[in-house]
Order: sequence, then C-alpha cells, then structure tokens
Amino acid sequence: MNPFVLNSVILKVAAPCNLNCTYCYEYNRGDSTWKSKPKHISSNIVARVGDRISEYCRTHSRDSFQVNLHGGEPTLLGAAGLESVITILKETTQGLRLRLGMQTNGTLITKAIVDVLARHSVRVGVSLDGDMRANRLRVDHSGGSSWQRTVNGLQMLLAAQLVSGIQAVIDLDSDPETVLDTLGAFSPPLIELSQPFGNHDNPPTSTAHRYSLGSWLSQAFDHWERTPSLSKIRVGILSDALYGIMTERPTSEWFPSVPPGFIIVATDGSYEGLDSLKIVGAEGRVLDSNVGNDSIDDALRHRFIQARADGATLCDECRDCGIVKWCAGGYFPTRYGLGHGFHNPSVYCAELKELFGHLGGWLARQPGVEEQVATRIHARLQQLTVQRSEPRC
Repeated sequence: MNPFVLNSVILKVAAPCNLNCTYCYEYNRGDSTWKSKPKHISSNIVARVGDRISEYCRTHSRDSFQVNLHGGEPTLLGAAGLESVITILKETTQGLRLRLGMQTNGTLITKAIVDVLARHSVRVGVSLDGDMRANRLRVDHSGGSSWQRTVNGLQMLLAAQLVSGIQAVIDLDSDPETVLDTLGAFSPPLIELSQPFGNHDNPPTSTAHRYSLGSWLSQAFDHWERTPSLSKIRVGILSDALYGIMTERPTSEWFPSVPPGFIIVATDGSYEGLDSLKIVGAEGRVLDSNVGNDSIDDALRHRFIQARADGATLCDECRDCGIVKWCAGGYFPTRYGLGHGFHNPSVYCAELKELFGHLGGWLARQPGVEEQVATRIHARLQQLTVQRSEPRC
C-alpha cells in the first residue's frame, strides 16, 4: 500500500530546449538522457498518461488532478501541438476536474499559443532570473541573451492573466534587492527562488561569488519583508522556511519532510523521480517503469520515490542538528555524494543554518508570535549557536 497519494503529474511534452542556460541540470550538468528521448511526446503516450491518471484517481477516490506541461521547452510544440496534447488529456480524463499548468522560458510565446492556453485555462510559470544581469546565464544556443524575449512573452501571458508565478535560479553575483524588485514589478502571485543546482560530487560552483546562498537569501528576505510593493507576493523558499520554523512540519520540495506530491513522465512515457536529480545521475531518478506497462501506483512503490521523504536518508549530523525540524535536511538532491549516496548534510548546510538563524531570530521578535512558539524558536537557535561553536572533527 502506498503511504501517500499524489495530486499531479509533470508531463515532459518536449525533450529539447531552445535555450542553453549554463547552469541547467537538464543539459549542462552531465546528464544527456534527454538525447535518447523522443523530441516531442506522441499522441499515444499522452492518451496513456490520461488513462493512468484516471486509473489512479479511481483507485484513490480523487475527483481532481493537476498536469503540468514541461520540457525541455513545451512551447516548441507550437499552438497546434499544445492544443492536441491538452485535448487528448481532457478526453482521456473525462469525469475528473483536470487542472492544467505549464512551465516555460517564455521566449517562444505567441498570440496563438496564448489563445490556446487561455481557452483551456492553463496557468503558466515563467522562468526568469531577475534583471538582465541576473539573467546572464540564460542564453540561447548562440550565446545570445534571452532576457528581452522572455520579458515579451511574460507580458503577453500577464495580459491574458495566465501567469501563476516566476521561477528564478539565484545568481550569487546578482543583487538580491534588484532581483526581487525586477520580478516584483510584474506583480506575479509567486516568485520561486531556486538554489543553484549541485551536490557534493557535482558542486554548484567552483568559483567565489559576491554572496553565499545564505547571505543572498537573508538579504532578499529583509528586502521582501520591508518593501510594501512586495508584501502581497509569495516568495518561495522564504515562505517555506518561515512555515517550517512556525510549524516544525516543513512540507515544501526545498525542505521535504513529506513524500512528494508529483511524479514525472518523460516524452517516451517513462516515469521519473525528481527532475533535478539529473545532477546526480540515474540514482534517485530512473524508475525503470513506463505508462504503457505500469500504473502510477506501481511507479510510486519504487525505493527512489520513497526515499525522498524518508527520514532514514538523513545522516547522523542532520539528525542531531537543532534545526532539522525546520529544514528537514535540505533539498534532497543537494545531499548526494562523498560515497554515501544521499546520507550527507546538504551541500548548502552552512548556508541553510545562516538563513534559518536569520529568519528564526526575526520571527521570534514579531509581536504576533505566541510566547511558546518564540520560546521554542529561541531554544533551537541556541542549539544552533552551540553547534556552530563546537570544533569539527
């Protein structure tokens, strides 16, 4: 019996991408499995995915489900291709309330594509790392900037009221205040700040930067908290961290104390685990199952899926840490390496301690926080201070 019920599928409808972002886990961090996948998903695979979703929802008495179109770059399908995929999904999941989303770099958005997305009420996330300088690593295959093209596409989607949020991979040489102000000017409901991808064996960077991740996020938080124009925008990872501190039950992908709520289906119909595990390789991601032969429940029984929210994957250092109930060991892929699989602290462990120390101190000072919560926060911060002062072996 599965210990959890998911609510969404991330459907890879296109394997290639028209951009060549230098930090991309999909294409530029050592994984090349996308080359062996069909460039575009077939109608047969889309129909089978719809069948599997219907099967899964019947089994678990669900009346709604989410499908997020992803890639590569999904708009490489064009308006007609997107229309076909969406239509097949709706036809094969009749009786369900199907919610649709899409993640795009925005550079190929056209009026025809916007019309298709609007007709089917598709909520769209756009990838943009901030101002033009912060976006400098998001280049095309000729090395040209994608910034203005993305902004043009984003504005078209905003005009149609389709934008669900903006996803930004943090550039540690960028100014956090400028990044938030630039993205906040578009008034998205969500700004999702993503850690630069990496782990112990495949580090996120090999050169010094203007900021550490902890200091970048702490400065971003201070600016977010004191800037009225940003106050109505949810900032992912910061909001998630505050929730973890308040509840000690973190639930986000960045701080995963619960099993994931989604599974990925590639263009060939194969099930996959967390996409950014491509910085690791096959471990944790390749499930050796396919929508043609296996149900979603079959795929969810795989040990790689179970491990992503299994406390057994935490190393002793994490288990003994004063803020483990806040960070839950950090983003799963960042723990990998050193010959211990995922049984390591996150490669960003020190940065997470800096961030949670900063946010915990701020939260405990807020007048609306209950005294018992503030007392608990102070106790954990004291543990963190002691751990930082202890000599490392």
